[in-house]
Amino acid sequence: MAKETQVQGASITELTLNAYEYAYEQGWTDGLPIIPPSESLVQRFVAASRREAKETIAVLPPRKGVTTVEVIAVNAVMSGCLPEYMPIIIAAVEALSDATFPLELIQVTTNPMTPLLLLNGPIRNQLDINYGAGCLGPGWRANATIGRAIRLILINGGGALPGIYSKSSFGSPLRFAYVLGENEEENPWTSFHTDQGFEPDDNTVTVFRATNYVNISGGEGVGPDEILRHIATAMPPMYLGGEGAMLLLGVNHAQSLFEAGLSKQEIKQKLWEYSVVAEDHFAADFVATERAAGRTGPGVVRRTRLAEQMYVVVAGGPGPQDVYISADMPQTRLIQA
Repeated sequence: MAKETQVQGASITELTLNAYEYAYEQGWTDGLPIIPPSESLVQRFVAASRREAKETIAVLPPRKGVTTVEVIAVNAVMSGCLPEYMPIIIAAVEALSDATFPLELIQVTTNPMTPLLLLNGPIRNQLDINYGAGCLGPGWRANATIGRAIRLILINGGGALPGIYSKSSFGSPLRFAYVLGENEEENPWTSFHTDQGFEPDDNTVTVFRATNYVNISGGEGVGPDEILRHIATAMPPMYLGGEGAMLLLGVNHAQSLFEAGLSKQEIKQKLWEYSVVAEDHFAADFVATERAAGRTGPGVVRRTRLAEQMYVVVAGGPGPQDVYISADMPQTRLIQA
């Protein structure tokens, strides 16, 4: 993708189709149609970043691809992004390339793990990033295309082509895009980014290592302890389950728990206490592995080692719904918008 390629067509439609076919043949796409990254479009995206085109943002594994602002712009164009999304994507790539984040493992493992992006701050409303009803579903350009841009960057910058460097046994639909904002407007507690030491008006992106999506229905009209016990049943210990678990707490249950007087820390503590399974339910090798990782208690295996590794984020729209995601190793970056 470093060199310019001329694609021809007798009409705009034919040109677009030819560009898609050529990009697909080169292995530059996620399988979906792309916007041809013309020189003028790429320049607009670079300008929107307020960074130099040749500035290196990251060197991405496993191919050790030098990922410049220009490379990010090319992939953002192909993904269908708006130029205004560039600062978010750059901040996310910086977070992904942090030395403590296991990006190389994510890129090459047989596990379908993938980056999950959480947005906080006024930028959510400024760029129409969905944090309410349907925030993890279709229909929002920002959520869909920012997530897609990250995937294309990991393919074209890092070389994570399925079956070549990427060895994920099944893959995952979450690898197309996994992006949401926190519903700060209906969050009765402090937001995720302020818990990390940022100001409420700061715009941030947090990248997690994530592997799944489990919707949890029910728990309406019961007390706070019953709500949390119900949620915890969907958060059992996992083999090599990582160092964290995220609860996307729906607005209904968030309000119920807040009105019952529970703090976010108390919610984390209770989830940690309830998300356990008796040791004798598992094979001895599993228990030994989890004990070595510090995720056991007296006669039980725990979902996480510490209560602080239960990440609670308020998101979504009305309804008795919550989401559990196996997510850990968060990296938060300030968005230089």
